[in-house]
Amino acid sequence: MKKSIYTFLACLLLAGFCSQVHAQFTVRQEPPKKSVPQKQATPSGPRIEFTPFSGYQLNGSVKFINSKFKMENAMNYGAMLSVEVDRNTMAEFVYSRSDTKGKYHKYNAGTTETYDMSLDYFQLGVVKEVQQGKVVPYGTFTLGATWFNMKDAGVDDEVFFSLAGGAGVKVFLSDRIGIRLQGRLMLPLDFWGGGFFVGIGSGGGTSSGVSLNSSAVAVQGDFTGGLIIRLGS
Repeated sequence: MKKSIYTFLACLLLAGFCSQVHAQFTVRQEPPKKSVPQKQATPSGPRIEFTPFSGYQLNGSVKFINSKFKMENAMNYGAMLSVEVDRNTMAEFVYSRSDTKGKYHKYNAGTTETYDMSLDYFQLGVVKEVQQGKVVPYGTFTLGATWFNMKDAGVDDEVFFSLAGGAGVKVFLSDRIGIRLQGRLMLPLDFWGGGFFVGIGSGGGTSSGVSLNSSAVAVQGDFTGGLIIRLGS
């Protein structure tokens, strides 16, 4: 009888001990957290770069049969607006201006007339980048119009179709700001042989019109540096 009582008490003690151990090691299950729907990323627009620039322009000369119109080299300035149209490819509009002087020299008479003028380029084309990163080499090709803007009275302006090609490098200081260094070759062209007109407004108001001896009005070029302001992605 005592043995049964001792056995019963031992079972009670064992059951109590097990219940304590179970209580200490039981992990409370927290209710499942409500899933918070993630916001979908709003797609950003195309990459856009606005680049004001300045530099130095080689303005060349216009050669005629018996004379030459030499345009002095001078500083130039302008801006580029580039919009990404494909990976590593941007469409670009470029405006540049060089305020200079043109000297019209007649070989036979040995006389030279000087005129104030500006050369304005309006170009649209493409920029092809080699890679993406902090340093981005690229090539560019554009076409448009060149305005020989004559400032003196009695001298007619001329507008020619033109094209330009060049290469450069973009160096980004941050995601939004960079520096753009570039060199271009620029060619105003005359396909119709109509001639480049030079009028002399002084004296008796005489003028001279002459024809070009080639389709290229002048060979020009520039070297520029600009500040890139990047928008979009």
